[in-house]
Amino acid sequence: RLLDAFRFFRYCHSLLVAMHSRLLVLLVLPVLAAALIPAPRLQNKRRFASILAIHQNESAGERARSTDDVVARVEQAPSAVRTSTSTSWFQRLQDSLTTFVIGLVLIVFSIPVLWFNESRVAQMESLISIGRSQARSVGGKAAVTENRNWLVHVDGETAKSAATVSDPQFDVSFDKNCIRLSSTVEVYQIIEHSKSEEREKLGGGKETITTYTYVEEWSSSYHDSGSYQDISKRINRKPQGLDVGDHYQDCSRVELGEGFLLSEELVGQCSSWRSAGERLPEAVKTKGSKLEFKKADHQYFYCRSSNHDSPSQIGDARVSFRYVPDHEATVLALQADGSEELRDTFKAYRLIKRGWFGLSEDVEKKALLKQAKKSLGDLASEASCTGCLACLCCACNLVVRCCQSLLMPELYHLFDGSLDLDECFAIITSRLTVTKWCFRIGGWMMMFIGLYSLFSPFLTLIKVIPFLGPLAASLGGWLIYFLCFLFTAIIASAIVIVAYLFYHPLMALVYGVLSAAAVTGVCMLASRA
Repeated sequence: RLLDAFRFFRYCHSLLVAMHSRLLVLLVLPVLAAALIPAPRLQNKRRFASILAIHQNESAGERARSTDDVVARVEQAPSAVRTSTSTSWFQRLQDSLTTFVIGLVLIVFSIPVLWFNESRVAQMESLISIGRSQARSVGGKAAVTENRNWLVHVDGETAKSAATVSDPQFDVSFDKNCIRLSSTVEVYQIIEHSKSEEREKLGGGKETITTYTYVEEWSSSYHDSGSYQDISKRINRKPQGLDVGDHYQDCSRVELGEGFLLSEELVGQCSSWRSAGERLPEAVKTKGSKLEFKKADHQYFYCRSSNHDSPSQIGDARVSFRYVPDHEATVLALQADGSEELRDTFKAYRLIKRGWFGLSEDVEKKALLKQAKKSLGDLASEASCTGCLACLCCACNLVVRCCQSLLMPELYHLFDGSLDLDECFAIITSRLTVTKWCFRIGGWMMMFIGLYSLFSPFLTLIKVIPFLGPLAASLGGWLIYFLCFLFTAIIASAIVIVAYLFYHPLMALVYGVLSAAAVTGVCMLASRA
């Protein structure tokens, strides 16, 4: 019996050794195959090379065929092109390391973005609170000297243009009743759209199938067709010397009532746009190349690439004009001394240091004027870190300099129509809420994607396991998703609390209590689970 048991043990041991060797072969062979066997691109490369050679060997007469023949050739060509590319496991590992570095960069920049947003929101809330109590509603018939260097609310006065406005590209100009002028130039083109689909391969590789579709449509941005996948679609063109896109021109002198002149920043906020087609002749020309655009309807002027009766062909251009007429407007800004004797102008109303016991009105006016005269570059420099901290906080300084000029915390607004003071502050508060949540979501996404990208090499490594690799990577990805979301919520809450400590200590306390309660609840649920 002992001998039989020993023989049975030896048989089981030899069976396990054989199974272990086969399992090792199953694990190693796919990795070696993915690393050593080149991607199956040879057939696609030969096909593309043959097509390119045929295209390059076309005779000069063949390439000079008429526009109608080229368009017919495009219509007969297939509307979609599909390409397939394969990526080996080692290439995916290299890409994951690049993703790891990008994740670090996103994390580094997400913190300054969140900090800038929360500090700006806190400053704007303080500014709105102070502005509600200090704003003075005044009329626009005359500028009162006592209101200079103070926040004023000018309600329901007419904004009127007092200079000629000309389009920079076309011979279109208005001598009156035009505060702003806009022109939109579009070209009829073939636009390429792509849609990619990824498939996992045995051994950790990946196959990407990309489908390219082509649509003919009007676009205000020019699409260079030289890199299109379908060679027959590379026929986009535009009239020579024509600048495609949107162009704006503001009136150099806009009067508000009889006592004020609007600044350039306030003129740019006028948005009561109307179509200018009714005020223009039947044809307009460009200033440089003298291209003629003929009116086809009440909105568009067309420049045809050739004499044809069809609605649109590749290379056709069209332009539409809009303008802002004289209209009723409301201004909420700092009243300042203007360049003319009988008219004042407006500047930005910004935060100043008032101290614990406040300031007298004269001292406060001087401080407000001094702060309003500072350029955006000066304010960005003041908000940036200097000295030895400049090297450590280069990401913070870069974010501040980029965002400070676009989202400066100030009251410097023009509203179309007649609005009372409460309506003005309600609009400002709603805009602040939208901007706040856009930046918050953007900062959270940057941090979340950055944290998740740090695990990209790990997920790529486990995908090499046959059969179980993709499943393990998927389950691990969901777990990493949850952990990254949790860490993002904790870090973002801490940034909000610290930012509000400088401007709203009471709100910082409220946010701290709510965040602590949320974290405690999550921990209790996790412990029970």
